[in-house]
Parts: sequence; C-alpha cells; structure tokens
Amino acid sequence: MARRSTGSGLAILALVLGFVALLGVNLWAGQGLSRYRADLTEGQIYNLSDATRLVLASIDEPITVRLFHTPQLAQDVPTYARHFDRVQSMLRHYEDLSGGKLRVSLVKVERFSDEEDEAAALGLQAAPLPGGDGSAYFGVAGTNSTDDVETLPFLALERADFLEFDLTRLVFKLNNAGKKKVAILTRLPIAGNVDPQTGQRIPAWAVFDQLREFFDVDMLAPTFDAVPEDADLLLVVAPGKLTDKTAYAIDQYALSGKPVIVLADPYSEVLPTGREGFKDNAAYAGLLKSWGLEVDPDKVVGDIDNSRQVQFINQGQPVVVNYVTWLALGPQSFERTDAIFNQISSLMMASSGALKPVEGSGLAVQPLIASSQRTAMIEAKELRNPNPIKLLQSYLPEGGQRMLAARVSGDSKSGFSGGKPADSAYAGEHKAEGAINVLAVGDADMLFDSFWAEVNQGPGGQAQVIPRAGNANLLVNAVQDMAGGEALSGLRGRGVEQRPFTLVNQLRADANARFRQQEQLLNQNLEDTQKKLTSLLSRAKDGEVTLTEADQKAIEDFRTELFSTRKKLRDVQRNLRADIDALGARVKALNIALMPLLIGLGGLALLWNRRRRASAAKVKGAGQ
Repeated sequence: MARRSTGSGLAILALVLGFVALLGVNLWAGQGLSRYRADLTEGQIYNLSDATRLVLASIDEPITVRLFHTPQLAQDVPTYARHFDRVQSMLRHYEDLSGGKLRVSLVKVERFSDEEDEAAALGLQAAPLPGGDGSAYFGVAGTNSTDDVETLPFLALERADFLEFDLTRLVFKLNNAGKKKVAILTRLPIAGNVDPQTGQRIPAWAVFDQLREFFDVDMLAPTFDAVPEDADLLLVVAPGKLTDKTAYAIDQYALSGKPVIVLADPYSEVLPTGREGFKDNAAYAGLLKSWGLEVDPDKVVGDIDNSRQVQFINQGQPVVVNYVTWLALGPQSFERTDAIFNQISSLMMASSGALKPVEGSGLAVQPLIASSQRTAMIEAKELRNPNPIKLLQSYLPEGGQRMLAARVSGDSKSGFSGGKPADSAYAGEHKAEGAINVLAVGDADMLFDSFWAEVNQGPGGQAQVIPRAGNANLLVNAVQDMAGGEALSGLRGRGVEQRPFTLVNQLRADANARFRQQEQLLNQNLEDTQKKLTSLLSRAKDGEVTLTEADQKAIEDFRTELFSTRKKLRDVQRNLRADIDALGARVKALNIALMPLLIGLGGLALLWNRRRRASAAKVKGAGQ
C-alpha cells in the first residue's frame, strides 16, 4: 500500500508541475512572443507590412489610440463582430510592436452615456442599428503628446481591406507634425472647384485628399515664375498650355536636382474642352524633350490584351464590349523591382500617350509601365465621339510594347539655351545643365475617381472611397519615394479576400446560361401570343366586327396559352435560383465533409495496418 500511495503522490505532483510549467510557458509566450505571429491566411491579413513596422518603430512620443464601439452593433450584425475582433487584434499588435510608445484602450459606448457624448465631440460618426433601434459607434480616435487629434469616424465593412492602411495612416499623422511639401501645377479640377452654372461646390478628387493626408500640398497658379524654394517635389498634371516663363521655372527646378513627376496626357477624358494636351503647346513638348522623352500629340495607345470591358449603348441596346483605349493593367505590365509598385496589383489607365526616348539625349530612361505586344496607336480625334464597337472592329495590332511610364535620370541640358525668357521674373541664376530626377506617366485621367474607385456616402454623409485599382497608391508611392521618404511606400490596402468555390461559380454560370435561354424563348412565346390575342380583340373593338366561334375559341386558347407560358416563366425563374443554390450546397457540403472523411479513412487504414502487423508478429512469435 505504501508503494501505491507513493506512486499516486508522485503522479499527482507530476501533473501539478506539468500544469504549472504549461501555465508558465503560456504566460511567457504571451508576453515575450507577443510581437511574433504566424499568419497562415492567403492574403496575409494579420501579418503587418514592413511599412507599418517602420512607422511604429519610429514613434518619438507617446500616442494614445482609443477604439470606441457599441456592443449592440456586434450582437445585431455578426459581420461587424468579426470585424471588431480583427480591429482589436490589429491594434493590440500595434501596441506590442511600438515598444510601449502606443497605448490602446477600448471604450464601450452605451446610449445616453458620457462616452457617447465624448465620441460625438471627437467627430466620430454613429450608424443606425438594424430595425431602427438607436445608433452605434465604431470608430477610432488618436491623440499625441501635443493634444493633436486624428480620427477614423466609422470603421465600415467596405473599408475592411484597407484597415492596416487607415490605422497606420492615423499613427503616422500623429507622429509626424512636419510633412514633405508638394507643389502641384494642373488645369484639372483635382482640388475641387465651383460649378459656374449652379454655384455648388464640386468636391476634390479622392487622390488629392489622399495626397493631403501625407503631404503639405501647394497649388501653383497657371503662370508662375518660380517653383517655391521649400517645395520638396513638383507634380505636373496635364498643365495645359504653358507660357515660356512657367516652362522655364519648371526647367530650372528640374536642373537643380529636385524631383519632378509629370503626367503628360495627349488626350483628356475628363475635360470637356481643350482635350488635346500637346496641341500648340511647344513649351510643354520642349520640356519633355529636354528630359529625353517625347509623346505623339495626336495619338493614344490601344491595347487589345489589356483593354477594359465597358457597357455601351448600341442601337438602343446595352452591350458589353472591350474598349481598346481604356486599359486594365496587371503586374505583368509593371517593373516590379521598382519601389513605387509596392502592394500594387492593378492599375487603370484611359487614353494614355506613348512615351518614347529621344535618341542621342544621353539620359537613362527606365520603363516602369508597359503595354502588351499587341498594341496600336489610335488617332485621338476618334475619341471625341467614341464608339467602342467600331474601334474594336477596326483594331489592327501594329506590334511592339508601348512605354506608358518611365524614370529619367542623368545629366540634362536646359531647354532654354538662350537663358531666361524676357517676361520671366525668375530671380535665380540660370542653370545651363544639371542632373535630373524625373518620373513621367503618359496619362492623367487615371487620377479621376471614376477610373479607379467608387466613392460612396458613409455614416453622417462622409465620403467613403473604395479603391478598385492602385492608381492613387501609385501616385502616393511615387511622391513618397522621390521626395525622400519611405515610411508609407509599402503601405497599401490589403485585407480579407473572398474565397469562392470555383466549381460552384462555374456551375452557376452554366445554369444561368441554360435557364436564361429558356427564359428568353418563353418571353418570345409570351410576346407572340400577346400580339395574336391583341390582334383578334382589336377586330371586335366597338362591335365593328362580329367574332366567329372559331375566333372566340382561338381567343380562349391564346389566353390559356398566355397563362401557361407565364406560369412556365415563373417556374424557370424559380428553378434558376433553386438549382444554383442546390449546386452550391452540394459542392460546399462535399468540400466541408471531404477532409473529415479523408482523415477518418486514413485513421481506419492506420488502425487496420497496426492490427495486421500485430497479428503477423503473434504468428511469427508462435512459430518460433
């Protein structure tokens, strides 16, 4: 008995020690390994980018971030419950990576509470709860040591893919009081303007708002004598016709070695008048030539392989057709080694010009964006009243890639060999040559909201931008890279991806096509029957014609057929939905059940194999 008691005591002690060890390891791991994570999701939605880590590591003074939330929102809307968990988890990870410089707290907002008043005072937006049962808060407010406040008014599901971007942007702004200064010259209304007919304010383009988030933006007058000396970068976006003195100011700024980004668009999709950007614009063309580039002023790039599908009204009927001058470009079109393409997987361009190196310039031209091989140069005048079908039918590939964006570097000579123009008030000393740092793009329309994003009204009437392509990110990347900062060059939208069942989608499409064909035939039959019935009934209008018994029977037959056809049509429409749902359910069930079934079969096979080996060993032992 003593031995048994001793053995039992040792076993209990071992269990206790094992439990303590397990608890200790968990506590140590929770503290010591909190900043290390393994993200097994395909989109790497929990693995923060290097840009975010850089921003968090560079925090100089304490920053406090508070997450305001109404618990009832998560209870009533399960998708927001999952979104809240992700936001909270990401903020805690930020806190761990900041080394104690970022403090995170949760604030529960109940109705008629002090927290509700505080959330409203900070500018957070309330969204109505389902069923009209009050409203809910779900936003972030951040403050720094100088009491600056930055907010994310409402963390909408539509912005879930850009959660890291939004949170890191908030921290970056609180940690960086001083911003790089970007001077912008453009004739496009990117900063917003006033409608001359209605007097209403037209909002700024979303890309302009994004630039203002990170940079100090200075809009230049159409004619100026010098770029501000404190400008870290000059952005020239479809500037229209340049005067010699303005072109000279740009020329001298570039020769000083400061970075210049130019969007040289030969045809504007945005402006209703003055579409041709290089027509009678010798000063503008001369600038580009001095930088080793030229653009055909009369033609734009057509690319059948990268063309976007658009809906076009043809003879009163909507049709979907490839518009060869509107391009949807993927990674295969980018120079992926360049930093400006960090986290960018797609771009949209519209009627872009083709950049061509000037022979003998001596400048290094590095292509950044290129078309496919099956391109053609299309006359810009054909786009004034565009017909995508006609353009597609007459499209003949000329062959060869077209350069849509490029970096230019090296020693350049001034385009003004005779010195500054007579009407210029430029006060600096004339530079005849110098090393330049220029990035050129053949399209400016790509910055317009409609070409790359959806802008919707969120809670409280605030605009929510849902990017569909990386156009704005490309510009911010380029400015950030060329202006000498890298903090946000790798930070872009990345989030939860939909993981559809590919087979279900294929079956869905096949079922849709099959039922739509039946639906079309029944609709045609319905229309024909209705016409015949209307024709017979019109003969008896006002008693002018007496219908025969055969006519009356035909009317009854037509009415019966009419009712029968309508019933068949309703059945087809109902069956379409039912078949699609059934297909999805069967394939989902197969996917869900297949893995456990395989594991179970594998376990049975392993058990059978072990028993077989045990039986063989017994037989062998008995034989010995």
